[in-house]
This record gives sequence, structure tokens and C-alpha cells, in this order.
Amino acid sequence: LNYGLFAVFALLAAIISGAVLNPLLLPYLPGHAFSTKGFSIGLVVALILLYLRDANLLNWAGRIEALAWLLIIPAISSYLAMNFTGASTYTSLSGVKKEMRWALPAQIAAACAGFVTWIASRLIA
Repeated sequence: LNYGLFAVFALLAAIISGAVLNPLLLPYLPGHAFSTKGFSIGLVVALILLYLRDANLLNWAGRIEALAWLLIIPAISSYLAMNFTGASTYTSLSGVKKEMRWALPAQIAAACAGFVTWIASRLIA
């Protein structure tokens, strides 16, 4: 139950960071593209969550699980942040297409690698 509850909190934190924190902190986040802004806020949220959880990094299962969440949370946050590209006044259709062409495959790859890594950490533990 402990792992499932943390997973729910982590996914909620990823959604909140991409859909709420990203628009609130948009001018202050590093990067030009919305996906990089979402990735940066997602990474910060993931690090805070792992710190608050007091992740056990002494064994391999804990390290692998921490790596998994460091891939999953920023990927989800980045994807959700990218949905705000059409809502801003300084984006163009060609710029959105260009960003999606490189960001979407990276987000899918990070999320899939994170989920596989998380499952592997559960099998090792």
C-alpha cells in the first residue's frame, strides 16, 4: 500500500506541476519552449517529493525507483505544460509543430522508460 499511495501522490504532483504551477510560474521558468519549462518544474517537484519521501538510496531497488520517478514526473509535467502553447500570445503554429516534433518523442520515451524502470524496481524489491 505504501508504494501505491506514493505513486498516486507522485502522479497528482506531476499533473499539478504541469497544469497549475507551470502557468503560474511561466515567466520565471528557464527555457523558451513550454515543454522545457514543464520539464524543469516537473524535475523540481520530483526532487521535492523524493526528499519528502525519504527515499532509501542505499539499496538498488530504492535507487532504481527514484530514477523512475525522476523520469515519469517531469515527462508528464512537460506534456501537460506543452498543452498551453496555443493559449499564449507569443506562439505560432509553426513553432508549436516544431516543438512537438522533438518534445513529444522525448516525453514518450522518458515516460515509458520510467514506467519500465519503476516496474523493475518493484520486481527487485
